[in-house]
Amino acid sequence: MSLKDSLTFKGTIATQLLRDQHILTVELSEGFLNNSIDAKKFLEHVDYSIYVHFPLEDNYLMPIFRPFLRKYLEFEEPIRVISGEHATIKRERQLIYRPNITESDEEVEISPDELFGKVGVIAKTLLQHVYKEENGLFELVDSYLPENEKKELSIKLEENMPILEKNFRK
Repeated sequence: MSLKDSLTFKGTIATQLLRDQHILTVELSEGFLNNSIDAKKFLEHVDYSIYVHFPLEDNYLMPIFRPFLRKYLEFEEPIRVISGEHATIKRERQLIYRPNITESDEEVEISPDELFGKVGVIAKTLLQHVYKEENGLFELVDSYLPENEKKELSIKLEENMPILEKNFRK
């Protein structure tokens, strides 16, 4: 059974836009891991996640939810875990093609096996990440965030997604 089949991807207005994006993330991650999606197509989605999806969570969801998480649970571990995974995925993506250290360095070639392994790490990390958000952070947001803040979050996500997407496509 795939992860996609085990998750509902259903939430309140506060998380639904992000959950909808998770469906494609899971499809492409699983597709890469079972060799039905090539690395280039998968990495294009990883880049979208880094430049659109993660900023929606980091800049809107987490700041709005953080005070309520502290109020009800008195700790921020769910936010720290998710933020840390965002940083890990960004770092792993940057390491796919090793940059030249100095101008005199030759271009570093990556073997197909090395590429498959590095991209596989990102795919597995993304699947774990989505699972934690769907069953952890987003469930907490849907449970503890008051209705007015859910509406505010939904509006901010809807307003800013097109801006982030436009900047991503440039």
